[in-house]
Amino acid sequence: MTWANNLDVDAVLISHDHIDHIGGVAELAEDVPLYCTPLVAKALPPNRAWHPLPERGSLAVEGIIVTTGQAGHSLGGVWLHLAVGGGIFYSGDACFESRLFPFDTPPPARIALLDASYGSYDQPQAYCVQAISERLDQPLAFPVPETGRALEMALWLAEEADRRQLTLAIDPVIRDNLAALLALPATLRRPVLDHSIRLLLARQNACPPTLQLMCDRNDTPAQWPNHHLLHTGYLTPDRRAQLAAGEISWQRWNVHLRASHLVALADQLGVTQVVPLFTRFSDNELNAWQGLLGDRLCTAQRFSTHSRLVTFPV
Repeated sequence: MTWANNLDVDAVLISHDHIDHIGGVAELAEDVPLYCTPLVAKALPPNRAWHPLPERGSLAVEGIIVTTGQAGHSLGGVWLHLAVGGGIFYSGDACFESRLFPFDTPPPARIALLDASYGSYDQPQAYCVQAISERLDQPLAFPVPETGRALEMALWLAEEADRRQLTLAIDPVIRDNLAALLALPATLRRPVLDHSIRLLLARQNACPPTLQLMCDRNDTPAQWPNHHLLHTGYLTPDRRAQLAAGEISWQRWNVHLRASHLVALADQLGVTQVVPLFTRFSDNELNAWQGLLGDRLCTAQRFSTHSRLVTFPV
């Protein structure tokens, strides 16, 4: 038995291609309609049928108007707004702070399911970048998701390498994704960066490099004997053990909504209920969210609308 057995859904809308959001597609029945943007579709299982979502726009899905916009998190990623029961907004993974990916203002909604991956954490991106910059005095390797922070970190590392006269190598897959971003309409990326992207794409990889940005392939310290691994996102249990043993380092690079941004988005939407997603509620975290969201905080898993029952995992 899997989570997809006897699943009674009309369609599946996919926000972006990171494995924790798209990995379960292989378990879905072939007759379940999938909707995603063309860039996200590249990560689907081979020959899996899909329907296109616009990177920014609206369409009807099973009689419901679905509006999408840029979520500020990854290549091809979108937020989703369903015109049901006063509006339901789903952020997927989202961020206000990306230097590459814009975040589009969504329509008003009554219910918002928002990316709360960071809990009540609220450190600005500038702090994170400064903390990483202070570690660039040693050979470092950065394993990163290939369609997410990899792209903006590539630009930043190129700037830092030039400023400090360090050598740099960037994974070819990351380069390909930067080229794919450059090929999109200019409004789907932050302005004034096209020249920097072109310069990076023309840049030759150093061999050997002082700084190495590569797609995360479950890299271990033993695979990088000449570099120290610095992780910037989620750590698996094995990597948490490596961090505790001093074998790797970690410093967050913000790619999710931090607490004040989640509250600002809820205010902007005008919601009456907010479901914080992708987080565990310890007593301290629950108290923090109650303080931030007040009566709008909701941890229920089911919402009844005027037209149908809508079920969401928390």
